[in-house]
Amino acid sequence: MLNRKISSLLLLLILLAPGLSQAQSEGEELDVIEMELEKEAPRPAITNSVPSYQETSPKDNTLTDFSGLGGLAPFQEISVIQKRFLPKTGRFQLFGGLTTVTNDPFFLTFGGVAKASYFMSESWGLELNYFGLTTSNRQGTDELREIQGVSTENLVYPKSFIGADLMYIPVYGKMSWFNEKIIPFDLYFSAGYGTTNTQSGENAGTIHLATGQIFAISKAYALRWDFSWNFFNAKGIDGSTNSFNNLFLTVGMSWFFPEASYR
Repeated sequence: MLNRKISSLLLLLILLAPGLSQAQSEGEELDVIEMELEKEAPRPAITNSVPSYQETSPKDNTLTDFSGLGGLAPFQEISVIQKRFLPKTGRFQLFGGLTTVTNDPFFLTFGGVAKASYFMSESWGLELNYFGLTTSNRQGTDELREIQGVSTENLVYPKSFIGADLMYIPVYGKMSWFNEKIIPFDLYFSAGYGTTNTQSGENAGTIHLATGQIFAISKAYALRWDFSWNFFNAKGIDGSTNSFNNLFLTVGMSWFFPEASYR
């Protein structure tokens, strides 16, 4: 039995010997070819240095290496500044809107507002203001007089206001309207002086301060709102002088003319 197994193994080795010698010779040939290739083109050494910026190739002037672009100073300093969408220099603005007094605890005051402006530049302008107002008692005011017998005749409220302002427009930008439309706007501040006519017929000198925004619909039309403060001293029915202030919230439409011939 053992002799038969040994004879079978010897026979198998005799059959496989030519194939093994051929594979060994082929492997030796591949090793020789690889050694010759390494001699002709040696492998570059591995280093930690950053590849240098190569602007062009010597043959066709084509940019081949972009590794240095990120470190260029101009790519870090570029900013985009656009012109104002709604031009104002040398143009007039007519405004009409509605207003209400927001801080009077005794009276409800509403009215109409008209404004006329002229702009010397994109940042500076002059504006005339007129407020025509109507006033009614709040429920609490009637209860003070009828139930508790408190006299409210000495309280002062405005009937109208007229004045002139200097406008300053330092900020302009754009905003998104529900991701549907981009609306350019200007943010302005104004300060001036005028006269408030009270219910007693007195004309009281008034300091007028305001801030607001102009939302451009086109280069001729815009939606405008502002929040303004009127401060004045006036006499009541009993002859005493007191200080009063009215905070007006105004919303309306503006028309700019003549037609813009630039931008």
